[in-house]
Amino acid sequence: MEKLHRSQLLAELKESFPDLTEALNAESGLLSFELNAFCRFTMAKIKQDDHEAVAACYAIALKYYEKGSAKMRDAIDTCYVEDLEFPPHKKRDQTWAWEILPKQLKELYNNFHNPAI
Repeated sequence: MEKLHRSQLLAELKESFPDLTEALNAESGLLSFELNAFCRFTMAKIKQDDHEAVAACYAIALKYYEKGSAKMRDAIDTCYVEDLEFPPHKKRDQTWAWEILPKQLKELYNNFHNPAI
């Protein structure tokens, strides 16, 4: 089975989130920067309490993590998952964003942010 690659990810992101296209195009064709832009987009949707968009972001990230090349998997781990933030917010509860994060992505996040000592 052929692994999913960068051009497929970008096409899916642009189709799913047209308002992300400009940010992706500005990243000079570098996967790490494109995934940083995707992470910033996801974080903005979390702050907007857009549950549907966040779930869709997570689903795409998980799909390309599970079915991507080793380079894709590493980039999703280090340039997307590790940069997600789940800070407590005084005015509104955003724990829902952590709760809907798929198990595999939670494991990546925890491996980076809470390594076993």
